[in-house]
Amino acid sequence: MMKRIASLFILLFMPLSITSAAQTSKADFDKLVDDFFDVFFQHHPSQGTAAGFHQYDTKLEDFSKAGIDAETADMTKMQAKLAAFDNSKLGEDDAADLQILQDTIRARFLELQNIQMWRKDADEYTSGATESIFQIMKRNFAPQAERLRSVIAREKQIPKVLEAARKNLNNPPRVYTEVAIEQLPGVIGFFKEDVPNAFSEVKDAKLLAEFKKSNQAVIEALGKYQAFLEKTVLPASKGDFRIGGENYSKKLLYEDMVDIPLDRLLEIGYADLHKNQAQLKDVAAKIDPNHTPHEVLAELEKDHPPADQLLQTFRNVLGDIRSYIEAKKIITIPSTVPPIVEDTPPFARALTTASMDTPGAYETKADEAMFNVTTADPTWK
Repeated sequence: MMKRIASLFILLFMPLSITSAAQTSKADFDKLVDDFFDVFFQHHPSQGTAAGFHQYDTKLEDFSKAGIDAETADMTKMQAKLAAFDNSKLGEDDAADLQILQDTIRARFLELQNIQMWRKDADEYTSGATESIFQIMKRNFAPQAERLRSVIAREKQIPKVLEAARKNLNNPPRVYTEVAIEQLPGVIGFFKEDVPNAFSEVKDAKLLAEFKKSNQAVIEALGKYQAFLEKTVLPASKGDFRIGGENYSKKLLYEDMVDIPLDRLLEIGYADLHKNQAQLKDVAAKIDPNHTPHEVLAELEKDHPPADQLLQTFRNVLGDIRSYIEAKKIITIPSTVPPIVEDTPPFARALTTASMDTPGAYETKADEAMFNVTTADPTWK
């Protein structure tokens, strides 16, 4: 049974008939939850994989106009089915879950119809497709040969994803296109080196030949997509990245259950900023009263490990934190297995300094947790 929806959507981010009679029982609600995820993961199979449902491993998101229309139609049917459910007899947890489902659909409509990042963000296509492959590579939930078959199935669909991007992108903000172009060399390198290396134990010649063909097709498609972005999209990228106050308020409400007016949120934010600035000034003066906070911070930034020791430094720090927590009996840490500290994957480097990647809520076999760190790029100055 697919339950505890709040946990699933923290770990993440079929046409249905609609009955006229209100449904009220606990069993009815549990069935409704399952129906919702059948619909949602049909259109977001990569999130299904991330959650631990491996029946979606061979599928990939459909970014075509037909795919967007199909999701809109299916979510409209599901929205009506949720609205028809009588929640007056639900317990507190189930009532909250029902609200989360309804808000999730509202958030999808807001994205598909109003914000429309699928028209604006060239990186959504490449990073999304690459992450769908990375999900299958990174955790040993099945033998390598079985996972490689899923990789091949998804790789065969990636050129269609990039073709949809060519049709969908329309006057995107320049910074979005620049991020996509910045990440593409690393993404291409990921398919050239990392993906083949992840399946080194596979010896099936026929399977490897099929993989070589699908992988090379992805590499070539990505190269053409990069040229398309550089020559065609970037010069035409004059759009506005701002989504507007009304859309932003709805996004906060549907995704984070925040209904505070934007003016009040700004007041709260500025008050916190000014408080932190005052504390920074006070601490900087204690460190060195003869220099400005900016100068003190610049001096502190010089104290860092060499680039080639950054990952090991993080491992050491995480170990020290754990030892301190245990020694001081602050909390009980359930697992003795530390997260795997590794470099941030190429599709996330441009916008991520560090991140935690935990197994999906319904993953039963591969329980590895990764702590990703963006190491220094040789091109940085």
